Amino acid sequence: MNRTNISMTWLATLNFSKGVPYVIVMVISLLMLRQMGLRPAVITLLVGLCYLPWVLKVWWKPFIERLLRGSLWVLITQMLLSVSFAAMAFAFPSEGLVVGLLMLIAWLTAIHNVAVDRLSAKAEETAPHRMTRELSRKFAMVIGQGVLVMLAGNLQVFYRHDMLYAWRLMFYLVSGLFLLLFFWHTLTLFRVSDARERPAWYVPSVSRPLVLVALFLFPLAQAMIIKVSILFLTDTKSNGGLGLSPQEFGLVMGTVGIIALTVGGLMGKKVIQYFGFMSCLWPMTLLMLAPSVIYVGLSYWQPDSLVVVSICVLLEQMAYGVGFALYLWLLQQIAWREQGKSLMALSLMTGCIVSGFIQEALGYNGFFIASLVISGLMVVSASWLRKIPINK
Repeated sequence: MNRTNISMTWLATLNFSKGVPYVIVMVISLLMLRQMGLRPAVITLLVGLCYLPWVLKVWWKPFIERLLRGSLWVLITQMLLSVSFAAMAFAFPSEGLVVGLLMLIAWLTAIHNVAVDRLSAKAEETAPHRMTRELSRKFAMVIGQGVLVMLAGNLQVFYRHDMLYAWRLMFYLVSGLFLLLFFWHTLTLFRVSDARERPAWYVPSVSRPLVLVALFLFPLAQAMIIKVSILFLTDTKSNGGLGLSPQEFGLVMGTVGIIALTVGGLMGKKVIQYFGFMSCLWPMTLLMLAPSVIYVGLSYWQPDSLVVVSICVLLEQMAYGVGFALYLWLLQQIAWREQGKSLMALSLMTGCIVSGFIQEALGYNGFFIASLVISGLMVVSASWLRKIPINK
């Protein structure tokens, strides 16, 4: 096997292992906690707190990178994640233990992701390698919020709707998966050294505060929608939701939605590369309003057809993918990207925490209308970015 094939192999499994625990903490936990009987406001508060490791990453990341090599951190965190997922299976039905383990898994996932990013940056910067990283992460999302959720739903039917037992079996499966990944990466990663940071854009220091504020405000409304939309799709129609089963949710959001998000993200990158960041700023910002508009329509219509719901999710995820590519493009290019990433995580955490309380106060209809109004902050952010001279 030549050098390129070896690189592509570990690069794929490494980025796959990066995506699965993140999906479990940020997506699957919403469905799991809801089936455990927790209120939406409590669920979004708890899941929102799981963003804390990413918010604080700008401070702890340098310490982690100095302490051990990236390959060692990958192996340590993958073993600890395997143990934590097995412990989660034992923790049911104790809400306190489940929440505590979710927080632990969130911290392990954040450290693991830093190590994976460090090693992934070592791979050759060719189109196949970039595509491998992107598709591996998206495949992890398909497995996480698609296959695993559908599996949990089928197990609940098989075990006569014993929901907690189904989640317990799912976590045993994920624990075994990470044990296998640990052994595989033990054989492949020690030949890989850490990578250097990439060159960045120059943003005048006088503009830096505006850019940082814009990085916080731009994704705030979408952060609210992301979590509540999951509850909305799976909540009963009597509560204002669409009543999708776990199997239907896994198909709609975990398969159709992820494919649309992937295609949209790739399209967004290509458009920015062709036309330039500033030329795409307004069209892509306005496109980010589409998810709010679509969910407002779904919350009033409450269609019974799974095909209609799938089409709506496809459209909103593709629009989100194209529009969010603009934000990620800016985030990846600025010199102080770690501060920017922490601000993005703070925005996601803030949006997640407040979303459940707003939903309980206004219902799904009112919530999605409120999210559309709050999306105006995104337009304000774009107007600020438009005035800032950014030079390569």
